[in-house]
Amino acid sequence: MNPRDLVMVFSSLASMAAGVFLPQLADPLAAMPRLILIFMLYMSFLAVGVEELRQETRTMAVPLCLLTIYRLALLPILCLAVFRLIMPQFALGAFLLGASPVGVMAAVFSLMLRANTALILVANIATSLLLPLSLPAMLSLTDSALRMLGLTPLSLPPHLELGHMGLSLAVTILLPFAAAHLTRTYWNKLRHTLLRQQFPLLTVAIAVSNISIFSNYGDLLRQSPSFIFQALGAACLLCVLMTLAALPVTRHMTRQTRLAFLISFGVINNVLLMIVCMEFFSATEALMAAAYLVPLYILLFYYRLCSREPAHT
Repeated sequence: MNPRDLVMVFSSLASMAAGVFLPQLADPLAAMPRLILIFMLYMSFLAVGVEELRQETRTMAVPLCLLTIYRLALLPILCLAVFRLIMPQFALGAFLLGASPVGVMAAVFSLMLRANTALILVANIATSLLLPLSLPAMLSLTDSALRMLGLTPLSLPPHLELGHMGLSLAVTILLPFAAAHLTRTYWNKLRHTLLRQQFPLLTVAIAVSNISIFSNYGDLLRQSPSFIFQALGAACLLCVLMTLAALPVTRHMTRQTRLAFLISFGVINNVLLMIVCMEFFSATEALMAAAYLVPLYILLFYYRLCSREPAHT
């Protein structure tokens, strides 16, 4: 077990608990979740520039297209169908998280496990940049299809404006993408310095973000602890479902590409979706997205097992 694994998991879980039980810590951090998300996206976009993105996209077009279609279109439908049967209260949250882009921490996990990091970096950028279009489209198309088939539609809030949501996502994602491009172009020394310190910077950013996020729901969680256990159970089920969904796709892939797909299916940008849920959906979806942080970091231990070379006999 790598010491970094333990640092990452312990700091994440401890900061969640601090947000719930020490809400006074979060008073100065009220605006932090979105700002930290922008910083984390900025850090992930620093690694690959526009020209490299084009080149890598051409080089790995087939696995990238496959990964993008699964992540943004097919996986949310699968998650919705399973959760409507097992935990219908969290079906919309499962759909939203299933449609989320590859997470910022996926590249960090990949470097730690020696997976196909180039594929993960490109997939992170591609799925993130497509999200302002793909998520509103998937919500609209899925809801319309369910109505046409005579099935129960998505439980969308009556005040939800998909165009407004898409614009909010576009600003949140395109701003750090533009800032990273400028950094790569004009301040390359700063870029290399930030990338060398990527692990501690992201670990601290996640801890601060967790404190702020969980403090918003501290009163609810202390008054109704069963609700967080339900949300945590739903998040763990979703994590298992998305991990299992990756296995048939990766059956005949090389070890590095297989690991990249496994990481990209499980390590999602739940913080981005949590902010979307806080702004446009209900506390049920937001808490499920926040609770996904628990299985997300525990996944690192599973990926460690998957990354071991098979024993030669």
